[in-house]
Amino acid sequence: MIVLDAQSTRAALPMGDAIEAMEHAFSGESEAPLRSLVGKSLVMPGVLDGVIAVKVVSVVPGNPAGLVTVFDRDGTPLGVVDGPTLTAIRTGAVSGLATRLLSRDSARTLAMLGAGAMAFDQIEAVREVLPIERVLVWSRSRESAERLAGIVGGVVSEDPDKAVASADVVSCATPATSPLFSENSVTPGTHVNAVGAFTPQMVELPQGLLDRAYVVVDDVEAAAAEAGDLIQAGREPNTTLRDLLAGVHPQIGEDATVFKSVGIAAQDVAAAHRALKNAADLGLGTIL
Repeated sequence: MIVLDAQSTRAALPMGDAIEAMEHAFSGESEAPLRSLVGKSLVMPGVLDGVIAVKVVSVVPGNPAGLVTVFDRDGTPLGVVDGPTLTAIRTGAVSGLATRLLSRDSARTLAMLGAGAMAFDQIEAVREVLPIERVLVWSRSRESAERLAGIVGGVVSEDPDKAVASADVVSCATPATSPLFSENSVTPGTHVNAVGAFTPQMVELPQGLLDRAYVVVDDVEAAAAEAGDLIQAGREPNTTLRDLLAGVHPQIGEDATVFKSVGIAAQDVAAAHRALKNAADLGLGTIL
């Protein structure tokens, strides 16, 4: 059995591979029960084409700890992967996949709203699928925005509305409880990823944008229970990422597109299984 710490997990799961894993997550045969809170941890079990994974991650502020354990089709434990690192990579990767499917080929500017633990991989994923030339970073913490901008070669924006108005792709990854920008700042053709709001009380997107945009979710049931943006706006999604990949979805309009993700267990199964397979090939991690 292979054990991957944070560094080994990142080495074993480059973004291109992670995006391929997300394609599998939304095309394979899966079971993904809604996450549950047990004690001070969120527990997410899932099955993808017979492979099982269980993720347990802390919800204690300031303690981003957790593990993903993967079992083969016959129940044999295959390995353990660092939970927070895997979550950041696969959350970025699913946004990258949605961006590839929904954004314009001419997109060159990305606005990143939020500079926390998820932001780096959100940027890397969009860069993986588009030739991004400019990254604008906004955060309520100027220090955090400057730090992230320095890492990714971006520019700090003081105003989220101005950043959004200048962008072809917008990625949001914050714990906001009210919209981060105004609906009027989103120009037609813009694609928006929103991954931060994962409870009914949380909101990143303005209702006006959701009213006019073509909205894609990772899972209808999960979004109905957890996607505060859609719940508070009373907005039903147009389609799912699975149907988008399969080409069985309503026609996409000319206005903005939105990918709203709350995360589902099939993503963890696909990403963790791919990381462990790569680790075995590359000799990464600790063997137990």
